Amino acid sequence: MRVRQTAVGVLALLALSCFPGSARAEVGHGRQWIDIDLEGTDGYSIHISVNPRRHLILQVSKDEYFAEYMTRDALVETDRVKTKLLGLGTISVRFHPRGPVRHPTLPGCGKKHPTVQPGVVRGTISFVGEREYTQVKVREAEAAIEEPTSWYCRYGVKFDPDLRRTEWVSKLSATGEGVYFLARKYRPGVIAGTQVLFFAETGEAFETASGRRLPLTIYRHVAVPAPAATFPDAHPENMIVSPPPPFTGTGTFARTPESVFTWEGDLAVQFPGMDPIPLAGPGFEPDYCLRESGCIRQRIY
Repeated sequence: MRVRQTAVGVLALLALSCFPGSARAEVGHGRQWIDIDLEGTDGYSIHISVNPRRHLILQVSKDEYFAEYMTRDALVETDRVKTKLLGLGTISVRFHPRGPVRHPTLPGCGKKHPTVQPGVVRGTISFVGEREYTQVKVREAEAAIEEPTSWYCRYGVKFDPDLRRTEWVSKLSATGEGVYFLARKYRPGVIAGTQVLFFAETGEAFETASGRRLPLTIYRHVAVPAPAATFPDAHPENMIVSPPPPFTGTGTFARTPESVFTWEGDLAVQFPGMDPIPLAGPGFEPDYCLRESGCIRQRIY
């Protein structure tokens, strides 16, 4: 069977980024999750979450990088999980309780305490990232079965309202097919040691040669701090953006003689295990905003 990749819409990526570092499927009252924590090679952390809707979400993180591999076709029972990640891995485990049930107090959750049964999973967990950027293969791992009281009060999920989403003074975004770039500048002191954050997101789904959608979807994003000089903060006639690694090259936001704004250059981002992804060019729609004076938008029709 031949498999091809298709770009995931950027709106899906933006929705995903609202909860950094957490599983994104809905959680309702009385629903149990299985959470598994692992260590991959080359310093990557791996977290597996499984919900009763047959969704398995494998998350990989290290420093500024985060990836999420989600399959919608897992065999999920109360204490058992079995699925394959389309050539990237196999997970087939059974949960074994260990120790008493806990009701941890979580920051920001008030009197809402999830029910958590600690334990271990035993069986097979095997995952190899693209081009072997990280991998893990174990027969046993620490785990927990949890029944949350609400989405924001899940054990093992970090919910931290991010003031960086609102406390900016200027920002530039560029939207392409299945890829999204964002630069934000902040007032001095909002973010310790820096004033600029650069983000990039991309996603892909998989289908057969005949167009049948396969159950694996992959999202990736990176968030990198940078000095103020990498992103000017005035309405531009010719503004050059130059993020640090894993970004390469530069992007130029400029006004043409016809008063049309363009977003050009060799700016790209390098995700682990992938070829560089372009972040500028004629296929991108740029959007530049100053909080105090509004936005400049250039749409492609």
